[in-house]
Amino acid sequence: MANTVTTQTLVDGDRNLVILLTGVLDTSDEARNIKVDVSTLAPAPTRVRVDTIRHLISPGLVVVLDWDATTDVRFAALTGYDEVEAKCFGGFQNNAGAGITGDIGLTTLGWASGVLAYTIILEMTKVAF
Repeated sequence: MANTVTTQTLVDGDRNLVILLTGVLDTSDEARNIKVDVSTLAPAPTRVRVDTIRHLISPGLVVVLDWDATTDVRFAALTGYDEVEAKCFGGFQNNAGAGITGDIGLTTLGWASGVLAYTIILEMTKVAF
């Protein structure tokens, strides 16, 4: 078989954005892919702020989220089952610097054999237009 990954937009409003990411890895780690492409949103912001991350990740797997730029900036390394509520301190702000695109990339680490999976819900706010 092959790895199966999906990105589903649950809410794409004037201000709010909710994205569901799923992956079933049975052949390798997932190479870095853009999971949130701000240019495809309506209305399209230049950046988003991540307010909440809910995730369920197989033991042994790490999911890394980063801001896309000339040099990507990691903002989360997720394992296990948890909810990260970042809204209380203003959310995860995109501070990527040179070459910033506003997009969010995802990479996995830790696949060795068998089937590992992840489910992630990103609750975001569109902050720059």
